[in-house]
Amino acid sequence: MLGAVAITALFAWIDLVTGTQVRSVMFYIVPIVLVAWTLERRWVVLIALLASLSWTAIEFYTIDFDHPFIGLWNEAAALAIFLLVGLALSTVRREQRQLQEANVKISDLLEAEHRDARTDALTALPNRRDFIESLGLEIARSRRDGKPLCLLYLDLDNFKKINDKHGHTEGDAVLKRVAEALRKQLRASDMPGRIGGDEFAALLWQAEQPGAKLVGERVLQAVRQIGADYPACKLGVSVGVAWFERPPADPEEALDGADEAMYEAKKEKDRVVVVNVEREPTQIDTGREPQPADRP
Repeated sequence: MLGAVAITALFAWIDLVTGTQVRSVMFYIVPIVLVAWTLERRWVVLIALLASLSWTAIEFYTIDFDHPFIGLWNEAAALAIFLLVGLALSTVRREQRQLQEANVKISDLLEAEHRDARTDALTALPNRRDFIESLGLEIARSRRDGKPLCLLYLDLDNFKKINDKHGHTEGDAVLKRVAEALRKQLRASDMPGRIGGDEFAALLWQAEQPGAKLVGERVLQAVRQIGADYPACKLGVSVGVAWFERPPADPEEALDGADEAMYEAKKEKDRVVVVNVEREPTQIDTGREPQPADRP
């Protein structure tokens, strides 16, 4: 505001020096525009009044009007123009700010909706949809790079007893603790997800079989520690690890392989089973067209 007042005073001085030879009324709009675009509307009214009074005072000093009413008319006209310009710009600025705020809110809502659509509301892990999409991308990358793929699948043992004995609220708390334990046992490059109910999965990025089994054992121990708080329920976890020497055709095939490994573990419960899933090479796997020697 002080800058606008200084600019107004400068133009008033120039107006006084040049006298009637220079039409300077429009110069006073500059500080009004500055205030309208940066400050609140009350300051626009104040600077417009100051500018019109300054311009009119110089006119009375330099011009000998036939009637004082002429100077007052010029004052009113200048004030009206200055207010019109200032308030119009202030309105545009306010609406622009409101539009920006609305755009930010819409962007936040869309981002939240996108996140909620891909995140399990209870555990904050990727949900089945997001996990499968990410798994599909990893399968494509593994196929391109010729790398194996490793998938961990786990299902809680006797989880129903938690719900029956302690209630679903406590059951939800257990699922949150299992999700957190799974996060802690994985590397930053690995991707966990909640597949549904008390079933979880994790993509182990470029893991070897011994390392994958070790991860499964750590998850097993972590869940056992949680189960120690519910001794009557005998909470445990069956962990299946599917290791694909050649990447599967699609995410569902990968999940099926890991699910089969988990059911092998489920036969005795509370253990880890690693399955080396063998697949016949396909044209996609080899990355080349079949040659005559390949045909029967």
